[in-house]
Amino acid sequence: MGLADDMRQHVVDTFFGPEPPEGIRRLFAPDRAFQAALLFEHWQFLQGFPRWVGSIIAGTPHLDVVQYEVDNLYGELIHDATAEHGHYALVLDAGVEAGLSREEILRGPPGPKMARAIDDWYAIARERPWVEAMAAVHGTEMLADQRLKERPGYRYPYQMGDESFLRGSGYSPKGRQFLATTRADTEHAGRAAALVERYAVDAATRAAVMETFRRSMRDMGLYFEALVERADAWRGRFPP
Repeated sequence: MGLADDMRQHVVDTFFGPEPPEGIRRLFAPDRAFQAALLFEHWQFLQGFPRWVGSIIAGTPHLDVVQYEVDNLYGELIHDATAEHGHYALVLDAGVEAGLSREEILRGPPGPKMARAIDDWYAIARERPWVEAMAAVHGTEMLADQRLKERPGYRYPYQMGDESFLRGSGYSPKGRQFLATTRADTEHAGRAAALVERYAVDAATRAAVMETFRRSMRDMGLYFEALVERADAWRGRFPP
């Protein structure tokens, strides 16, 4: 397997195997509190994403990497043909539909574990070489990659953006639309992984990329723990 396949297999083994994290299990069987928690905490994560991408742009000498990053951010921030606006606007709208106010989403702050994860992604963006940061940052999108279903050990019959899942999922209409946009992460994560593989040209660089990628996936573990903690804290506010 190549580096991109190694990354995908690590995601499957960590999040979609026989004992997935509780946050993954709840993602696929959400109640009202979890839906609100997902949209609130994901917005906190989104505040860092374009800044981490900016560090990759600043650090790389390769035009194809810059082009990819600009294209990625355009869909996230400006316009996605499937979402009327960019994904960020859709997350806010879905959060309001889930019962949150726009002001509380924008004010934050993230839960303690989400804050730890966000701080570490900032550290990766500041301190690690651009190719490692690219693997770490876009590895967060790889959790929605449709190709994960083809990897050994993937235990779910669907991915989070699959229409077959969303129709009976219990998510609100804009929540379903938000999750449907994660289908784009198959291309986003795939293009990023291919570029990382192209420019991780020696064994030492490939080993460093995988080490930083695994570090980012530990941060994703904190992300899902933060969703669970927020949902549990909001159980009284959003009863089933």
